[in-house]
Amino acid sequence: MTESTENPTIDEPDYGPGLRTIRKRRWCLWAEILVYLPAMMVTMKISPTYWALAVVFAVWFIMLWVVVGYSALARCPRCGNYFHMHGMTLFYLRKCLHCQLHLKADKNKQLEI
Repeated sequence: MTESTENPTIDEPDYGPGLRTIRKRRWCLWAEILVYLPAMMVTMKISPTYWALAVVFAVWFIMLWVVVGYSALARCPRCGNYFHMHGMTLFYLRKCLHCQLHLKADKNKQLEI
């Protein structure tokens, strides 16, 4: 009998769905940040009172906190820890703060094929 000398292929887990979720949540955060100036400008055109600006700002600020929480609590598909948080520190980097999984690791894998 001859033994096969081929190296067995090791299937890498598919991190695609988890990384897509993290990227989607990051885009929601950027969209929320970019909405601020246009919302304030439209409010000033419609009702140039400080009360209207304060209400729009308060609504935007509350929504910002919700979206920051939504994006900060995204879990890494490889290690299961929070992707952007290490302890109480929040860093929006492109790699997991625990296992260093890159945000586009699934896209790089597709390019290699």
